[in-house]
This record gives sequence, C-alpha cells and structure tokens, in this order.
Amino acid sequence: MKSQSMLAALGVYGSSLGALFAVAGCTPNNSGSTLAACRVLPAAAAAQPRWAGTVFTIVMENKSRHEILGSRSAPYVNQLAAANAIAGGYHDNFVHPSEANYLWMVAGENFGVLDDADPAAHHLESTSHVVDQIERAGLTWKAYQESMGSPCALTSHGRYAAKHDPFVYFNDVNGWDGTAFHTSPRCTDHVVDYSQLDADLANHAVPDYVFITPNLDHDMHDGSVADGDAWLSREIPKLLASDAFQRGGVLFLLWDEGGGTPAGDDPPFLAISPHAKAGFVSQADYDTSSYLKTVQSMLGVDALPCESDASSVETMDELFSVPLVAQASKTGA
Repeated sequence: MKSQSMLAALGVYGSSLGALFAVAGCTPNNSGSTLAACRVLPAAAAAQPRWAGTVFTIVMENKSRHEILGSRSAPYVNQLAAANAIAGGYHDNFVHPSEANYLWMVAGENFGVLDDADPAAHHLESTSHVVDQIERAGLTWKAYQESMGSPCALTSHGRYAAKHDPFVYFNDVNGWDGTAFHTSPRCTDHVVDYSQLDADLANHAVPDYVFITPNLDHDMHDGSVADGDAWLSREIPKLLASDAFQRGGVLFLLWDEGGGTPAGDDPPFLAISPHAKAGFVSQADYDTSSYLKTVQSMLGVDALPCESDASSVETMDELFSVPLVAQASKTGA
C-alpha cells in the first residue's frame, strides 16, 4: 500500500511538473538545443574502474510520469518501480521531437537537430559519442532494434523508426563519405535486429553496453500504455535473469520525452539493478546529460566530451546503494 501511495503521489507531481515545463501553444520547449564541438578522444583510453555487469537501456516513447507511474494500464512497470529506484525529478534536456532526445542519450547534445528525419538528412561528424568511447576503452556494445530486419538500417520502414536508433546518424558508424553511405561491420555487427538478443543471451555473449529500442507498436508511440507494458513484461525478465545483469548490472528504463501536445519534459525514469535502492524516489534535478554521465561512469570512460562543463552535471549516484565505479570490473580493470 505504501508503494502504491508513493507512486500515485509521484504521478500527481509529474503532472504538475509537466504543466510547469510546457510551452504555451503548440510549440515544444526546444530551449536546450545545442550544437557544440566535442573534445577529441584519445586513440586509446586507460582502463578505469567500472560497473561489473552490463549497462542496459530500454527507451520507451512520449509519456509523462503521471501517465505511467500509478497507472492501472502499466502494472509491470509499476511493479518494477516499487522494487527499484525512480528519478522523480528527471526531465529531458528541453529538446524535441524524439530524435533530438535519442541523440542526447548517446552524445550529450542534439547537434542542433530538431526533427525526426532519417540519417540521409543529418550527417553527424562527431567521433566522441558513447560507442567511440566504449571501443577505445576495449569494451563491447550493441544496439538491438525491434523490427529493423537487416542490420544497420538507415531508413525507416514498417514498425522500425530510424529516429529511435541514434547510432545510425553518426558518420563513423554509418560510413557516410560525403556522397554515399558505405556500411561496414562496425555498423552491421553492432546495430542489429532485436531478435539477435535472444541468441546473445543464450550464448552468454551480451556486450558491456546494450541499447534496446522496441518498435512503434511496443514503445507506446503508436501502441497503448497497456501494449507497451505487456511487451516489457515479456522481455525484461530475460534481461534480469541473465548473468550480465545478475553479476551487478543495471537496466535504465526511460521514456524519451513527456506526453501531450506540445510534448512535455517530464518522462518516467527507472533504475533497475541489484544495487538500486528499492522503493527510492529521488527528487534531484537530473536530466539526459545526467543519465549519460552515469552510463559513462559505470563504463569507466570520460564524462560528457561534448559538454563544455561536464563537472557541473551530476551523476545519478543516489539511485544506487553502492558507488557507481567501486565495483571490480569483470576484466579485472
């Protein structure tokens, strides 16, 4: 009962915060839009202490906290929320629509992008995004994209939306040479259809960093809250049962932006982990940069190379019962 009351109260809080952040009329709040030069990464990164298990992320779509937390249409998400930690003061970085938020999740800025166009419209030259950092540190990564079909799909089709697959926008991943795309194993081996995840789980081949995007029916974009909750109830238990999670991993379950028209800035954010503070609700002023810096801390790579003042961004330490980088890495680093 206490957990239900907490979630209901948080839903009211989220509704009020959404109203506070909403911009009058039909114009979304894009006051955070950023196009900044990123620091050049070193050729190889020194090994740093890092989180012991895999860092998983699942991104859902276009809902405010009050639409999910405490909702009877999302029993599974609320079960997870009651048993883990909630970032109750989390907000996006005031950029819209979806594509801008996904880019921010992996690079710490939106590169001035404020639309949902496919990669052919946006050729991002940054070589300082999170997968560049991961590879330089000798770690592994994959993006599992539901309904993508063939790997490294650069155009939206069917229920796959490229705007929800941030990695395919970077030239050093998609192979853009100024005139054409030249896909290589860097993309085809790492940006794969979601169906590959079952095989990787079975073979104990889950990488250090995993980014999962459900399709448009299952991420609550086109489907209902109940549809998305049912999908999560089928898929998340597989992750939680894996050794990649059990040895001290984390699953960040978040929504890209709030609901409504214009889109709100108050999406739900859950941290699910053996080390999450059960039933804890933070009211800290966290944003997407906080999420990315937390991921980078867990992976043992440098913080926010596209942010001019990375030290001003807080990591989400208070969601966890252990320090972010105190665990011994599985590689001994």
